[in-house]
Amino acid sequence: MQNPEAVQGFTAERVLRTRPKTYRAVVQLLADPHASVNQIAKLHRVSTHTVRAIRHREARTIAERKKSLAAMLANVAELGAERMEETIGKASLRDATIATGVATDKVLALTSQMAAVQIAAVVLPTPEEQAELRRQDACLTRSLNALRRPSAYQKQLSARYVARWRAVYCSSRLLPVE
Repeated sequence: MQNPEAVQGFTAERVLRTRPKTYRAVVQLLADPHASVNQIAKLHRVSTHTVRAIRHREARTIAERKKSLAAMLANVAELGAERMEETIGKASLRDATIATGVATDKVLALTSQMAAVQIAAVVLPTPEEQAELRRQDACLTRSLNALRRPSAYQKQLSARYVARWRAVYCSSRLLPVE
């Protein structure tokens, strides 16, 4: 199949000859699934026709580079998952989780797979519902405070029963220990 850019005279040979670093940089960026031809052209100050010509010339190299990157990132994802497993409960778990997610995302992008998107619908209460929840919370707080305070009957009990009562209820953390 003939390159339509070559028909128009854009073969990228001049860039390869005069600016080899630019040519290699364009090839590397073409392996990135998120880089567009326009972005690459602006970044390296070449025409979009030149970028397309390089893409056509280096199609096999770019495909090999994508496979290589996918293999490396799959390895990073696997190592990250192992690290996550090892660091459960430690502070660096957050960092391992982020790195694993990024590597997994890149593997999916390089292998042209779609990542699963999960959406959580969070229903927030209306102002009226919030007011009702606050009212119920206040009622429960008053009831709990009443249970924590000993009644007049309990105050009349002997010291032995009061001590037992406090031991039972304080052990369940309903009453502050005095």
